[in-house]
Amino acid sequence: MKFSPHNSGRLAAARRGACAAALALAVVLLPLQGPADAAGTDPTLALSGAEAISSEGVTAVRLHGSFQFEDQIQFSFPAGVFIYQGSQFAHIASTGAAAGGSSALLADGLAPAELTVLLGSGTPAAAPAGLTRLEPSRLEVALPPGFIPGQATAVVYAILEGTAFLSNAVTFTIP
Repeated sequence: MKFSPHNSGRLAAARRGACAAALALAVVLLPLQGPADAAGTDPTLALSGAEAISSEGVTAVRLHGSFQFEDQIQFSFPAGVFIYQGSQFAHIASTGAAAGGSSALLADGLAPAELTVLLGSGTPAAAPAGLTRLEPSRLEVALPPGFIPGQATAVVYAILEGTAFLSNAVTFTIP
């Protein structure tokens, strides 16, 4: 089509129509792409073992695994250890703070959706409870009172953009 004063209005209308159609198509097709994930932002949390040591009334738990704490330090998202035995639990944040309590939510184990509820519950624990050692493949925590000799379970957690991530669960025996 040649440009002339008589057809410039039709040409502009055709361009607007094509732009509107392309925009509508993009809006319709964009949700079909699925959620966009930022590369390398989902934390990889894996436990390979745990052991407990009791001495002078304090139970320490040593966890081995891969925790990606470099990411936690760089981006400052909530992370830590969650240990439970029956309905009794303790959560120890990577900042060192510890809390303990009891919840019926743990009757069938720990699910990611329950973690944020449980992190908001419990009573702050006094020293020596808390984080005692933090290394790339090992961390140690001192449990608050309330845990008894027997089997317990530990997971490492991180909360990124409102989503809870849990490591695999490992069991260990409290002496």
